[in-house]
Amino acid sequence: RARPKTPHCTPPNPTISLLSLLPAAALSAPASFLAAGEPPVVVDLRPREAFEQCHLSGSSSLPLTSLRVRLFELPPPGEWPLTLVGSAAELETARALLLPKGWKFEERHADDSAFWEGAASESGPDSAPLLRPNAFLASALRQVDLPEAGAAIDVGCGSGRDAVFLAQTLGDTWETIGVDNHKGALERAQRLADGCGVSAAFALANVRKQSLSDLTERPISIVHGCRFLDRPLLRALPEVVAPGGLVVWSTFLDGDGPPQAPPFRPSRRLQRGEMEHLFGESRGFEVLRAEEGTLLTRGVWESAQFLLARRTR
Repeated sequence: RARPKTPHCTPPNPTISLLSLLPAAALSAPASFLAAGEPPVVVDLRPREAFEQCHLSGSSSLPLTSLRVRLFELPPPGEWPLTLVGSAAELETARALLLPKGWKFEERHADDSAFWEGAASESGPDSAPLLRPNAFLASALRQVDLPEAGAAIDVGCGSGRDAVFLAQTLGDTWETIGVDNHKGALERAQRLADGCGVSAAFALANVRKQSLSDLTERPISIVHGCRFLDRPLLRALPEVVAPGGLVVWSTFLDGDGPPQAPPFRPSRRLQRGEMEHLFGESRGFEVLRAEEGTLLTRGVWESAQFLLARRTR
């Protein structure tokens, strides 16, 4: 069987950007928290040898053979523009794996010689970073002045996307801690941090029974949570977060209709106005953003609340 034609690598052309190779649908942010025209994350599914021979400038290598065990390295499903590059067979396999889990993406056929004509491409082993946090966290930290360096804690950190992003963004003067009660997720998080070359600590703990203050001796200057709700923990944050510190939180909301995916119990969802009350002026906070949107759960987009607040006293 004839082999696909080897793409011809050309030096990056300043008039042909990665963005210009992709249709408008790939450039529109799937979540309102992203800036207009957010560059797509381009993932090359071909074997590493093919990637090193020639790839799109600014793309990331994630061979299809590793995709299933490295899903946690991809941007959160549905929140960032994503484009996959691969053969027809590679794209078909990736489609069957990713679509049911909520990822949406554009596809580019690497075995189509017309795709490579005029594209900004290069050879070599350099692979662009894949890591992206949840879109609201990225948007929130772009918006505000950071507090004085201290500890940043990601509550319910899972496989570590957001904790590693915090460590990258905040730098070595901060202590970044991800906390979860799932040992396997924390092992993946540590691998992600090591692969990204950042210093982040991961703690196996049940924050429903343990204070965040027990995790660090430094002032807690940022507390972040996504898809996690524990009301006693939230009520305790005014005593935990240092003055000037930030709370960045997003979780499911008891919306206008019955939920189509978990969490189903109203006690596991916020009520409208609840976060503004918990982090209002009387509690020593200033609410910087309080918005409604959606979060993905089991492949379904469900109503959610997003909050950014700063402790003022």
